[in-house]
Amino acid sequence: MHSKLLKLFESNSNKSFSLMDLKRLLSVNENQISKLKKIIFGLTKSGYIKQTAGKKYIYKGNSNYFEGVLSLTQKGYGFVIVGGEQDDIFIGRRQLGGAINKDKVKVKLEGRQGVRGSRGRITKVLERNTQRFLGVCYFKRNQAWLSLTPVTPERGIIVTGLKNSKNMADKLISAKVINWGTAVSPICAEFEELIGSAGDPNNDIKLILRKFDYDISFPASVQNLANSFSQADITSEIKNRLDIRDWNIITIDPADARDFDDALSFEKKNGGGYKLGVHIADVAHFVQPGSELDREAINRATSVYFSEGVVNMLPEKLSADLCSLKPHVDRLAVSCIMELDNNYEVTKFKILPTVINSKQRFTYEQVQDILDGRKVNDREKSLIQLNKFCRALFNRRSVEGSIDFDIPEPIFSIGPEGIPHEIKPSERLDSHRLVEECMLLANRVVGKNIPQRLPKNYPFVFRIHAKPKQENLEQFKNLMVRLKLGNQLPKGEFTPGDFNRILGFVENSPFRDLIRNVVLRTMSKAIYSKQNLGHFGLAFKHYTHFTSPIRRYPDLMVHRMIKMIHSKQFNKLKSWETYLNKAIENSNTAEIEAVTAEREYIKMKQLRWLSRQVGKSFKGVISGVVNFGLFVALEETLAEGLVSIDSMTGDNFIFDDENYCLRGRQHQLEYRLGDRVQVTVITVLFDKQRANFKLNEN
Repeated sequence: MHSKLLKLFESNSNKSFSLMDLKRLLSVNENQISKLKKIIFGLTKSGYIKQTAGKKYIYKGNSNYFEGVLSLTQKGYGFVIVGGEQDDIFIGRRQLGGAINKDKVKVKLEGRQGVRGSRGRITKVLERNTQRFLGVCYFKRNQAWLSLTPVTPERGIIVTGLKNSKNMADKLISAKVINWGTAVSPICAEFEELIGSAGDPNNDIKLILRKFDYDISFPASVQNLANSFSQADITSEIKNRLDIRDWNIITIDPADARDFDDALSFEKKNGGGYKLGVHIADVAHFVQPGSELDREAINRATSVYFSEGVVNMLPEKLSADLCSLKPHVDRLAVSCIMELDNNYEVTKFKILPTVINSKQRFTYEQVQDILDGRKVNDREKSLIQLNKFCRALFNRRSVEGSIDFDIPEPIFSIGPEGIPHEIKPSERLDSHRLVEECMLLANRVVGKNIPQRLPKNYPFVFRIHAKPKQENLEQFKNLMVRLKLGNQLPKGEFTPGDFNRILGFVENSPFRDLIRNVVLRTMSKAIYSKQNLGHFGLAFKHYTHFTSPIRRYPDLMVHRMIKMIHSKQFNKLKSWETYLNKAIENSNTAEIEAVTAEREYIKMKQLRWLSRQVGKSFKGVISGVVNFGLFVALEETLAEGLVSIDSMTGDNFIFDDENYCLRGRQHQLEYRLGDRVQVTVITVLFDKQRANFKLNEN
C-alpha cells in the first residue's frame, strides 16, 4: 500500500486527495483504514506530502530518503530493508553507491515503481557491516583478489600483503579492509590469516567460526572461575533450599546431549487433578552478576550448535557438569511446581530454588519406545499418564488458537572427511511434544506470575511475538481470494486461531503446502522485550523463557528475578534496568547471528553432500519462487538448489509474485510455492554457495 500511495502522489503531483479519495483509488477496505491513516501520517511527518486547509493531501516530494540495511542477491542487485510500513527498496547493480551486503545505508527513492516494487539509489553508507572479510583467494592478472559468499562486490576486493602468493589460490583467508575505494574502484584489504583450503570440507566449521567471530574456548580468567566450583558448593547450599531429592524426577533429552538443563516430575493426584514439576538447572547460583563468567555469558548470550561442535555460552565445567541435571547426583535447580485440575487449569503453583536428584536419564527415543509399547520400564505407567496429560495440554492450546508449525531440520551423519554420508530430516516424536508442552506451560506460568511479584515498575524480560505486519496480511488475504478461499478469511482482525482454522481447512487440499509456506512467511519474528506484547503465534498473553539458562542468557535473567523475590532483596532499579536493556539487546542480536550461522553451516554441508550427487534425480518441493527461477528443497535431505528459469522448457515462463509462482505464457502451466517436483542435480558451485538443479521431464 505504501508504494501504491507514493506512485499515486508522484503521478498526480499537482492534485490533492481527501482520505475518502485515497480509500477509493487504492481500493482500501474498512479493515485497512487504520493502516492507510498511519502511512499518510508518516508521509506527512517526513515532508513527502502536506495537508491542505480542506483536509486534503498533496504531493510535496522533498523527502523521499530512507535508512535501512542492504541485502544483496547472487545476481548483484539487492534490496534495502527499511522496516515499518515501507516496502523493501530495490537497488540495481549501478545504484549501490559503494555499499556491500549488510551495510547500513541511506537510500533515495527514484523513478517509477518497477516489478520488484519501489526502486532506489544508495546515496550514503552510514555504517559498514564489517571491517574484515573471510573468503577464497583467487588470482587475476597476477593480482590477488577475494571471493565472498553469498555475493562478492562487483567492483572486487584486492588482497595485499601475501608473502607466498603462488600457493594461496583457492585458499580460505581473512583480510582486513585498509581502503574502501569508490563506488566503481576495488576495495583494498590486507591479508591477515590463512584458514585452510576452500576445497577441504573439514575447514567448513573453521570458516563459520571465523566469520561470526565465535570462539569455542574461553578466556583463562573465565575458565579458572568455572573450575573453582565443585560438588562441595552444591552440598553447602542444600540447607537453603526446598529439598525434593526424594521425588521421582527424570530428564528426557537427545541421545547425544551433553548438558541437561530441564527435568520433570509428574503425578496424577488421587483426589483428581495433576501435579507437574518443571525443574531447571540453577545456573544463577554459579554465575554471579558482574563476575567474569557473567560478562562472558552476556556477551555470548546464547549457545550455537553445529554438527561438528558447540559454541557454549558457559564453560563445560558448568554446562556439562555442575549445572547439568545428571542422574543420581545432587543438583541445584529452580523449580516451577504446578497443580492442575481436571480441566488442566493451574490452581496452585510454587516457583522457587530447590535441590533435586534425577532418578533416570531418558533419551527421546527411549521414551517413545515405552509410549509405543516396544520397551518396558518401571516408570512406564507414569510416562504414559504424562503423555496423555501433555496431549490434553496441546489440544487445549490448539483450541485457544496456538499455531503449531512442525518444521523438520536436517540431521547430518558426517564422515571423517567432513562430508555428510547421510542427511535425514528431524522427526518430531510424541516424546518431543511431551517435553515441549511441559516447558511451554512452565514458561507461561512464570511469565504471568513473576512480573506481578516484582516491585512496581520493576522491568521483566518477556518473549514476545508481534502480530504479522499489515502488508504481509494483505498479501496473504489476496492470495486466499485468488485461490477462491476468501470465504475462510475472518471478517474482523486476524487472530492466531484464524490461521489455525485455515491450515486445518486446507490440510487435504492441493493448496496445503502453498498456504502453509505463505503463513510461515507472513509471521513476524519472536524477540525478547521489557514490554509484554504477548506471543501471537502461541496465542499466549504472558510468555517468557525460563527453561534453558545453560544455553540462553534471558533465562538466566528470569532466574535472578525469581531469586530476588524469594530472598526479598532487589537490585537497584536504575542499575537493573541498564543491565536488562543491555542483556535484551545482546540476546536479540546474538539469536539472529546464531540462526544465520547455523543456517550457513547447514547449507555448506548440504552442498558438500550434493557435490557427490551430480547427475542423480530426487523428489523435491518448491521452497522459493523468484523472477530468475525456482528453489527446490529435496524431500528426504532438505538440501536446496536452484532451477534457473532459463533451463525450464516447454513454455516461456514469467514471474507472478502475487501468486508465488512461475507461469507459462502460452500453456499457462504453473510452478507454485509448495508444489512437488522431480529434479536432477546439475552442478554445485561452492564459491556462490549454490547448487543448480534441472526439472525432470514428465
